[in-house]
Amino acid sequence: MKNRRIERKWVFRKVDHLLVLNSLLRSKFFFKYHYPSRRINSIYYDDINLSNITQNLDGISNRVKYRVRWYGSNSDILKNPNFEIKRKRNFETQKKIISLKDFNNINHNSEKDLNYLTKFINDNIILSKILSPSLLINYHRIYLISSNKLIRATIDYEVKSKRFLNFKNDFFCNFKDVILELKYEPNLDWSVKNTLDNIKVRYAKSSKYVKCALNYAESFS
Repeated sequence: MKNRRIERKWVFRKVDHLLVLNSLLRSKFFFKYHYPSRRINSIYYDDINLSNITQNLDGISNRVKYRVRWYGSNSDILKNPNFEIKRKRNFETQKKIISLKDFNNINHNSEKDLNYLTKFINDNIILSKILSPSLLINYHRIYLISSNKLIRATIDYEVKSKRFLNFKNDFFCNFKDVILELKYEPNLDWSVKNTLDNIKVRYAKSSKYVKCALNYAESFS
């Protein structure tokens, strides 16, 4: 697992992502661009009880999230994918990344390809439970870093999601939320919270996976 870190998120509704970006560039931490922006694609895996969703809604502080992640504008073809196990306890997170190089260029819209990937995950990575693909989520991400290089920030926007109901379902749900996330070492938490006074939106839980899943539940109820 990677070292522990704090992750805090703010959700901006009906706000242009450029306004959020500008607030960080002008903040006391003097954020600047870190990496080129890009599209992020993730297939989230869950068990038959949708435990990742229920644990989040129940406020359980110690929980785990599973996903296959790749980057690029093509959300159908996996390019250099990794399997991520993200463990979260309150605001502290740890993440383990496992290469899925043997699954490069497979198409998740193919039932055969997706079943092959899922079988590998269950047989070789996750041995304690049976997981299945639940949602595909993709969004655009801007990467920033503070001038002292101690705080990383990401701004996510143009969030889209697709539920794996069946392989003929190409319905995507669009979200207009802009999500700001700050990541830093635990010893910096007090300083970050008390310095970013120009962020006027209260901290909020914002799991893209949970939000997208709940949206589908409402649309089919």
